[in-house]
Amino acid sequence: MYSKVLSGAALGIDAVLVTVETDISTGLPGLSLVGYLASSVKEAGDRVRAALKNIGYFLPSKKITINLSPADVRKDGTNYDLAIAIGTLMSMGAIPEHEEFNKQISETLFIGELGLDGSIIRVNGVLPVVDYAKKQGVKRVVIPEENASEAAYVKDIDIIPVRHLFDLMDNLACGCWPNSYIPPKKTYDIEVTENNYPDLADVKGQEVLKRGLIIAVAGFHNLIMTGAAGSGKSMIAKCIPGIMPEMSYEEKMEMTKIYSVANLLDGGNELISRRPFRSPGQSITEIALLGGGANAKPGEVSLANGGVLFLDEFPEYKRNVIESLRQPMEDRKVTISRIKGVYTFPSRFMLVSARNNCPCGFYPDMNKCRCTMGEIIRYQNKISHPIMDRIDIRVDVRPVRLDDLFGEEDGMSSREAREIITVARKRQDIRYRRESFSFNSEIPQSRIAEYVKIDKHMHAQLKDIYESTQMSARSYYRMLRLVRTIADIEDREEILPKDIEEAVFFRNETESKGGALC
Repeated sequence: MYSKVLSGAALGIDAVLVTVETDISTGLPGLSLVGYLASSVKEAGDRVRAALKNIGYFLPSKKITINLSPADVRKDGTNYDLAIAIGTLMSMGAIPEHEEFNKQISETLFIGELGLDGSIIRVNGVLPVVDYAKKQGVKRVVIPEENASEAAYVKDIDIIPVRHLFDLMDNLACGCWPNSYIPPKKTYDIEVTENNYPDLADVKGQEVLKRGLIIAVAGFHNLIMTGAAGSGKSMIAKCIPGIMPEMSYEEKMEMTKIYSVANLLDGGNELISRRPFRSPGQSITEIALLGGGANAKPGEVSLANGGVLFLDEFPEYKRNVIESLRQPMEDRKVTISRIKGVYTFPSRFMLVSARNNCPCGFYPDMNKCRCTMGEIIRYQNKISHPIMDRIDIRVDVRPVRLDDLFGEEDGMSSREAREIITVARKRQDIRYRRESFSFNSEIPQSRIAEYVKIDKHMHAQLKDIYESTQMSARSYYRMLRLVRTIADIEDREEILPKDIEEAVFFRNETESKGGALC
C-alpha cells in the first residue's frame, strides 16, 4: 500500500518541503530509505522500527520502501522521523482511510525526532520550515511539544504539539487531530528604553563622537573609533542598542528565523524584538564569525543581523578574520557552500569597532607611550585599506578634558539621541517604503543619484574633495550615502553644502592612509 506525507527542513533561513513516500509490497522483507540521505536520516529506519514496536505496532514481513523527495536535495538531521513513522503507519493501514481526513493529512506537515520509546523530541530550525509551509498552502503542522511556542510565531496556520507517538496515533486512528496550540498571553513586555542600557549622558564629553554615533545609527553606517585607551569608546558602543530604531515585523521574523536555526531561542512566545548587540572576543575564528561547520550554522555576522557587531580592540583580531568581513559588509549576506548544499544567511549588521592608536594605547602621548614607530605602523596597518574603505564613519577620539570630566553640565542623553534618530528613520521609512532596502547605507549605487540630489555647485565641491583626498570610487559613493543621512537627521530632504562638509569630516579619508600618525 502506498502513502504520502509532508515534512521539511531548513536550508539557511529558507526551507524546503520534503515529500515522504512509503510503499509496502510483497518481496524480500526489509526497510529501505532512499533519496540522497545523510547517515542521520538513514538511521531513522531503526529509530522508527523501535518506536513503532514500543507503542504496539510491528512492521510487516514485507518490502518497505521509503523515498524522500526531491532527490537532488541532500537530507540531513532527524526532522523526518515523525513523517516516516506516520507514512509507514498509513501504508500499514493503521490509520483508517477516509476521503476527508486523508485530504487533511495531505495538507499537514510532520516534523520531529523519534525516541526509541515513541517520544517526540524537539528539533532545530522549525520556524523557517513552518513559515515556508504556510506560504505553500499547508494548513497545519504536527511538531514536538517543545517546538510549539517557536512555531506559533507564524500566524494563520494550525500548530499541533505532540509529546508521544502513542498519543498522536490515538487521535489519528479515530480520524481526528489533537488539540491545537494556544500561545499563552504575554504578561509583560520589556521596552527598549534608556534604563535598559548605558545612557549617552554618562559618557562625559565626546560630543563629536556622539554626533558621529547618531549619524551612524540613523543611517545604519559602519563606524570605527580610534583613540587613546580609557577615552570612552567601549562605553559609548554599549549605548547603541538603547538608541536604535524599532524593528519592523519582517526584521523580527528574519531575526527569529536565524536564532531558530542556531538553536538560540529562549522558548518565549514572542518574536525577537530587540536589535542584537554581538561582541565576540578576539579569539573568534573565521568560521565562528561567518558561520559554517558540518551543518552550516549562522555565525556572528548573521546573529548580529539588523543590529550591531561590536569588535573592540579591532587590530587584535586575526588578520584573516578581519579580512573575512569584506563580503558580508558589501553584500549584506553570507553564502556557505557545502557538499550537502549551499546555505545563505543574511548579514545586515552595523559594524562598530574600536581601536587604540598603538599597542600600548597611549600614543600620541610620548611621555607614556613606549611603542616604537615601527610597532605603531604595523599595528595600524592590521586594518587594511579595503576594510577601512567599507567603514563610513571614522572618528578620532580624544582623551576626555578635565573640565568635561568634572563639570556639572550634562551632555547629550540617549533619549535626545533617539529622538533625532527617530526623525531620520521616519524619513527613510517613507522614502524606501516600496524598496527592498530600508536604510541610507543600503542604497544601491545605481540609485544614489535618485535619492541624493545635488546641484552643480555641490557637484564642483564634491569633485574638489574627490581629487584632494584621492578617495576611491567606493568611498565617494559611501560618502554620498552619508550626506543623505546627515540631511535626514536635520529633517529635510534638501542636500546642503554643509552636509557634504560634515560627511567629509566624519569620513576622515586621511584615517585610512595613516593620517593618525601625522
